[in-house]
Amino acid sequence: MKRVVVDKTTQTLRAFDGDRVVLETRVSTGKWDKSTPNGEFNVGVKERMHHSRLFDNAPMPYSVQVTGNVFIHGFTSVPRHPASHGCIRVPLDQGNPAKQFFDWVEPGTPVEVTGHWEGKT
Repeated sequence: MKRVVVDKTTQTLRAFDGDRVVLETRVSTGKWDKSTPNGEFNVGVKERMHHSRLFDNAPMPYSVQVTGNVFIHGFTSVPRHPASHGCIRVPLDQGNPAKQFFDWVEPGTPVEVTGHWEGKT
């Protein structure tokens, strides 16, 4: 069974097929007052190119809905600390894990967001 775990403490995403990790990548989650919500969710819509309705029509390639306006999506800047407005940024470079994840994940796939960032940015 496919499932996804996003760990805000380590700023990582792991995609599992059963017990096997099929993709592991660094991410950048929501910063301070725009923290990515913790919880158990299921993938909603997928869009190869989504444009943010909240942030100046910003392009969000390889978008995978986690909950509401929170998406896992590709981005050019993915520092090793929280930097987004609540979404989960995945790199577009270094083998393009954003596209790999988008191609692998299916609507309904469980997504667990856990942890808490305690580092300084």
